[in-house]
Amino acid sequence: MEQILIKQCELPQFNLTEPYGNDIWDVMEWDYYKDASEYCQKAWNARSNVMERKMDFTLCQNLIIREEAKYYCYLLVAVKNISLGVFADYADKFKLLFSFVNTGNYKTVLDIGTADYERYIGETHKVKTNNGSALSGGEVIPVKKRNRLISFLDSFKKAVNDFIESSKPVFERDCWHKKDIKPNEAEGITDKKNLDFSTIRHPMMKQAVKDFIYFKLASITFGAACEYLRQIKTFCQWLHEDDKNIDSFKDVDRQMIERYFVFLRVESGFSQHHINKNILDLSIMFEYGLLSDDNRFPAVPIFMANDYTFKTNRRAKYYTAEEVTGIFSIIPYLPKVYGKILLLLYYCGMRISEVLRLPIDCLHYNGDVPYITLYMYKTERHHNIPLNNSIHRIIDAEIKKNKRKHPKAKYVFLNEDGSVIQYSTFCKKIKITLLNHNVMGNDGKPLAFRTHRFRSTKATDLINLGENPHKAAEILGMKSLSTLSYYATAKQTSVNEHMQEYLRKESILINSIGKMDEFSLDDYENAIPLCNGWCCRPAGFGVCDKANACLTCPQFKPSSRHLVSYQIQLSELESTLAVAEENGYTRIVEKCKTEIKALREIIEKLEETLNEKHKRS
Repeated sequence: MEQILIKQCELPQFNLTEPYGNDIWDVMEWDYYKDASEYCQKAWNARSNVMERKMDFTLCQNLIIREEAKYYCYLLVAVKNISLGVFADYADKFKLLFSFVNTGNYKTVLDIGTADYERYIGETHKVKTNNGSALSGGEVIPVKKRNRLISFLDSFKKAVNDFIESSKPVFERDCWHKKDIKPNEAEGITDKKNLDFSTIRHPMMKQAVKDFIYFKLASITFGAACEYLRQIKTFCQWLHEDDKNIDSFKDVDRQMIERYFVFLRVESGFSQHHINKNILDLSIMFEYGLLSDDNRFPAVPIFMANDYTFKTNRRAKYYTAEEVTGIFSIIPYLPKVYGKILLLLYYCGMRISEVLRLPIDCLHYNGDVPYITLYMYKTERHHNIPLNNSIHRIIDAEIKKNKRKHPKAKYVFLNEDGSVIQYSTFCKKIKITLLNHNVMGNDGKPLAFRTHRFRSTKATDLINLGENPHKAAEILGMKSLSTLSYYATAKQTSVNEHMQEYLRKESILINSIGKMDEFSLDDYENAIPLCNGWCCRPAGFGVCDKANACLTCPQFKPSSRHLVSYQIQLSELESTLAVAEENGYTRIVEKCKTEIKALREIIEKLEETLNEKHKRS
């Protein structure tokens, strides 16, 4: 659907200063030309030759579009600081556009239809070229890219429209930006998310939707408001195509709503969850109109409770160990910085927005332990994430590199040219690489890559390793256990092993009933009593640097009174070992095996001692 842009009939007041307000720009007299490279100077001389090597706006006979063109060129040169060579290319595009404008009766560049201009340049230029690609249905397909002459017109129109919009109060505009509405959420974020009402054709409907979104913004995040608007715009687009005579929501009745349900369920291609969400959000808007006695909405309810039914609770999916291995296998084929981002997503469980906008001053220390400090925009609070040495080295090296190559850099991870990495570009590159290298998911289909699954993977790993749920939620920066329960999944191996652990503990405790008197109160002369035995380290050796008794330390002496504790600890370690082996955590596996061996030897010796004592008695 082509974007509906604001139109104007008066000469715009751009108030450009010298020399940008002149009808002819003598570019060769500017420092802009003199300071340019020889290559760019030659490009300008060649492209502007028919204009006597000047930027001649008088070629455009339409005075309003002439002023708009000067404003857009001012943005390119003085604000965006494009090179002279690139500006020379724009000069060529303007010459062609001016020739088109002079053939028609246009009040403003916003009156020019993209399709009309496409037909005009199609006589002398290729409108589309076969040099693009896109992801479709799990495969990479070639697509035709639009001619840059057409893209130029769209960007020109957008610049003019944005200027007109910026002169209005925020909530009267057709596009509400996050930085204007929710500055706290927008701090440090450079994404292009906004509330764009321009595609809603009918003014009364557009204003009604604006009023509803304005009402909701008081209690929801900017992102949630964007989701509401997306669902509502789907309905507005369908409504326009279903009946172009309807210009207000008050004309919508139950029959229309049921036709819309048919469209959603038969033609839209949306998932069942998306359909239910669409109907729910739309019903909330109509309920808002009903409760507020807004005459732009129907005066009677037209939605029913059973119109939408969320049959199952959605749960976040996690990557299995095999899928993580598959993702990491493509790192050599990605830009180096992309591989580093993937590692951070996996090991820290961060959101992709937090990683891509990780500030360059994020590293701190608590003693010798490094950690990341970041502001979590979703939960609106600061959070600290402890790092292992390898991840710390990666971040530290990236910071040093960017400070050296791009002194003004604000973020840890940047493209080679110093520009900010965009989420869409990052995901597309990884998805295409996964497909090209035939990386499959556990379902046997091409792996469905989602950055947020790393967060669920981290939560799942923490819980399945036996981490305390409160601690796991704290590590991931979650406000509540209910949030953690959405992300974390108990793997079947863990469920089975923890159930066996419970049964083993129960058996140990039952078997120890009535036998506690048999356990001797054996003491060791000059030994230090511990919670699970004795420490026989000589005083002359100084203070032990261990935080607690080490089962594998030769100075540690077990006590028969703690035999049940040793048996329970052995059961817990065996459970942890099974889970660690399932998930490939090699360091935990090694540690568990060492302690299990020591515990078995301790238990075996104590049981032999007790048996001998029992025989003697």
